Amino acid sequence: METPSYQRHGTRVRAQIPVRVTSLDPVTSFSENCHTLMVNPKGCGVRFPRALQPGSRVRLDQLPGGGIATARVACSLPPTKGNKFWIVGIGLDSPANLWCLMPSPEDWGEYASVPRFFPASAPLAGKDFTSIGSGGRRKL
Repeated sequence: METPSYQRHGTRVRAQIPVRVTSLDPVTSFSENCHTLMVNPKGCGVRFPRALQPGSRVRLDQLPGGGIATARVACSLPPTKGNKFWIVGIGLDSPANLWCLMPSPEDWGEYASVPRFFPASAPLAGKDFTSIGSGGRRKL
């Protein structure tokens, strides 16, 4: 019997990106500034001061470029010895390069481009990057 292969939907990239995670559950109210540890187009892992219930709905904001996204908590991994922070896995409702990583890994495919909320006037390090603005695609 052949074991089905598991394919992650986009290479995980180690990145410490500041974000705010806010509960969308009226019973559990919180809003915490934290930062990512790993990102890909389907979600991220964040360093968080406590566990969050898997399946909980959250909003991510203060993303690079001013974006906001809704998501669900996938898991909460307890702190390792000598650490006081949990690693909380978060799955985005709508996959995208919310992290504004350029260039992004090849396997990010259709999600590699920077979302429209990214300001076209913002300077990007590097050469020959493309931005999607209200005027369509153009070279920066």
